[in-house]
Amino acid sequence: MNVLFSLLAAAAIIVLGIQLMAVVHARKQRGRVLQGFKGQLGEAITSGARIMAYFYSPTCAACRGQTPIIDALDREYEGVFKIDVTEDFEIARAIGVRVTPTTVIIEGGAIRTFLVGAHSESALREALM
Repeated sequence: MNVLFSLLAAAAIIVLGIQLMAVVHARKQRGRVLQGFKGQLGEAITSGARIMAYFYSPTCAACRGQTPIIDALDREYEGVFKIDVTEDFEIARAIGVRVTPTTVIIEGGAIRTFLVGAHSESALREALM
């Protein structure tokens, strides 16, 4: 019983550590100017418009729950980009994405909001405002 408790406590500490590292990383990304992107995403970044870049993986359970919310936002707002990190790993790496799902709000060519993990529709709408 003590061994099981110790294992569970260690796992909880590891998870909290990973979450803390993600928060610290997200704070470091804010305000970073993005350059050198091509295609529609690059055009949107250089236009200075507010855009949402949603990074996901098809094998991520949290992403499968988040994607319908992103799809709904995509129907309402221009400038929502869904980026599969398994296909566009270089873009994810260049922006600083380490975990999926991650939602990045970019405005004026710089990162304004860096949301790691799944978020509610209202939190995502607020980030877009």
